[in-house]
This record gives sequence, C-alpha cells and structure tokens, in this order.
Amino acid sequence: MRMLGKPLKSKAKRPILQLTPRDIEALSQIHLHRAMTSTQLARLCFPDVTYETSRKRIRKLKQGGILGAQASERIEGRGRPEYVFYLTQLATRELERYANISSDEIAYGPPHTYHVEHLLKLVDMRLALEEAQRKKLISEYEWQSGGAYLARPLDSQSANNQVADATISYTFPGKEKMIALLEVDTGNLRQGKHWEPKLRRFLQSGFPIWVVTLNSGRMATLRAWTEPLLAGAKAKASQCLFAVFDDIAESGIFAANWYDTAGKITPLTS
Repeated sequence: MRMLGKPLKSKAKRPILQLTPRDIEALSQIHLHRAMTSTQLARLCFPDVTYETSRKRIRKLKQGGILGAQASERIEGRGRPEYVFYLTQLATRELERYANISSDEIAYGPPHTYHVEHLLKLVDMRLALEEAQRKKLISEYEWQSGGAYLARPLDSQSANNQVADATISYTFPGKEKMIALLEVDTGNLRQGKHWEPKLRRFLQSGFPIWVVTLNSGRMATLRAWTEPLLAGAKAKASQCLFAVFDDIAESGIFAANWYDTAGKITPLTS
C-alpha cells in the first residue's frame, strides 16, 4: 500500500505508524459518522480483507494514537465486547493534511454515552443501503449525513436540530432517481419541543420521510404525532413511512415492513 507522508511519532513513544490512503478513508468515515464499531469499520472500509486483518489495522491505528476507543453494549459474533472507535486530536491533523477537511469541523474525543447507540444505528442504516446496492436492488446510491436538501440557511441552534439524520438518494431499476430524508428515533424526542418542528421542516422539502423507530409501540406514538402534521400540510399518509429498527436489521431495508402514517403497509419500492 502507498504510504502518505512521513511516519507519525507521538510524544508518548507510541509505535511509529505510516498512514495509508485506506487509513485516511477510514478516518474520513468516522468523521462523517462521529463513531463506529470495529465491525462497522470493517464492512464499510475494509470489505476486501478478512475481519481479523481489518481488526489488526484498526488496533494499530489505536496504538498509534490516531483512534480512541470506548466499550459499548454491543457484542461481536464470537462473544467479544464491541468497542466504539472515535477520532483523536492527532487524527484531526491528519485529516486536515490529507483529506482537506478543516480541523475546526472535526469532532474528536469520545462521544457522549447517551448518543452512542443512535450514532451506531445510523451507520447500520447506511450499511443496509450499501448491502441493497451490492445486491443490485438499487443503484446510484448516495448517503449524506444531515439534511442536505432542506431549505437553508439555518440561523439558530433550534433550527440546526431540525435537520434530518441523513439524506439518501438512490435509483430503483427502471425508475427515476429518488431522494428521501432519514430520521432514526432516539426514543427521547418530545412531541411539541422536538418532533413537530422537525417534521414540519421535513415536509417543506416535499421528499419522502423515513422514520426508523425503536419498537412498534414507539412507532404508534410517532404516527399519532405525525398524522395531524400531514393533514395540515395537505400531504399523503405515504409521505412519511415508519419501520422498526430490528426488522430492518433482520430483513434488510427494502424487505422490512414499512407503514404509512395511517398504519397501512407501504413498501419503499411502491
């Protein structure tokens, strides 16, 4: 593999580490998602090598002071605890140097425990879409974190909280390109304070809205909160679709049961 620049040397006398283009790509993906597990990193950034090989490289990045890690509640296939990896301050300098990302835009250090599982579920959703493209269910797939197609500018902190978790674009065989806004529910959103202003902003885009919920009970609650918002916007019940995260994880994003706001099963492919 081609190495980038001079070997990195840390003050703590860590092992000398030469970063490769693939390393920089992995750091860029962690920057995009804030945190990822070793399994997620392996699937997204090291798909052409074995999982053990990818784990060894991730471990070297950690030993070299590029990545930090903290334990999560997730368990690997062999019963080992999954670790969540995040960028260190040293990584921000390397991304600024080799990926042309301003260090001011890069969050480093461990994410708050409260946010970790939400961040990981977003990566899981991205991987589900990557798998759908690999199986040729969709093509021309793109993922952009945040509400890339929502109206700008965002002029307040409360407005910034109203962007989608991700904007997705893709094409079904024989159909025009589609754009959808993705929101993964944390279970802590309040109706008046969070959900209603968020959904009103999403509806302004005119794009389909995908809401991934924690369970069927939470889905029913969010559907009830959403129904009057759709009526007020004169939007169809199919404008906002809901699915349970575990169903997507088990069946795949397009085979999972998606429900419109009225509770009718409405496949994403319809």
